[in-house]
Amino acid sequence: MKTHGIIPDEWIVSYASGALSEAHALVVATHCHFHPALQQKLIDAENIGALLMESRPPVKVSSHMFDDIISKIDDLPNEVKQPSNDNGLPFPLAEYLNHKSLDQLNWRMMGPGLSQVRLWTGPNDERLWLLKAKGGAKIPSHDHSGLELTLVLQGSYHVGKDQYGPGLLEIADDETKNHTPLIDAGEDCICLVVTEAPIKIHSLLGRLAQPFIGL
Repeated sequence: MKTHGIIPDEWIVSYASGALSEAHALVVATHCHFHPALQQKLIDAENIGALLMESRPPVKVSSHMFDDIISKIDDLPNEVKQPSNDNGLPFPLAEYLNHKSLDQLNWRMMGPGLSQVRLWTGPNDERLWLLKAKGGAKIPSHDHSGLELTLVLQGSYHVGKDQYGPGLLEIADDETKNHTPLIDAGEDCICLVVTEAPIKIHSLLGRLAQPFIGL
C-alpha cells in the first residue's frame, strides 16, 4: 500500500467521528500535528459532523439531564493549566506520555541497534509502541498479517526508493511483502507505530526472538 507519507482523507473523517481505536487515533492526531493542511481537513470534518448532528430530528431526554450537565460544569476547576511541553514531541503524543521525555521511558532492546517501548495493547491485539533505531540499522525483513502505521518523529528511514522523515507516515498491510526498512545514517530514528497483528519475520533468529520482543 503506497501512501506517499500522508494519511488518506478517510482516516481524518474516521478520527473526527470518533471511530478509531486509541492507538490509531493517537497516530492520526500526532501525524496531523506536523501538517497544517491536515489540521484544516480535521477542522472541516468536525464542522461537517456538527452540521449533520444539527440536521437530525430532536430526541427526548430525561428532565434532569440539563441539571446533571450544569452540575458537572460547576465542579470543574476555574482554570485548567496545561503542562509545559519542553521535550520536543508533538503535543498529542507528549500529552499521552504525561509529558515525560523519551529518555524517561523504559526502552527494551529488540535487536542490534533497535529498542522499543510498549505504550498500549488493545482488545484485538493491536499494539501501540515507540521504535528507536540507530542510524544505519536494518529492520529484519518481514511480512504483515494486518495493518501497520509507522509515523516518523525523528530521523529518517527508507524502503526501496521511498524515504520517510519527520511527520511522514508509512502504511503497510498484508499485501506488503519483504518489508525491510533501512534506517538512514546519522541521528537515531524514532517512530510511533501501531500494528494490528504480529509481523512475520523471515529469519530464523528473528522468529526465535519474536516472543521476547512481543511484535
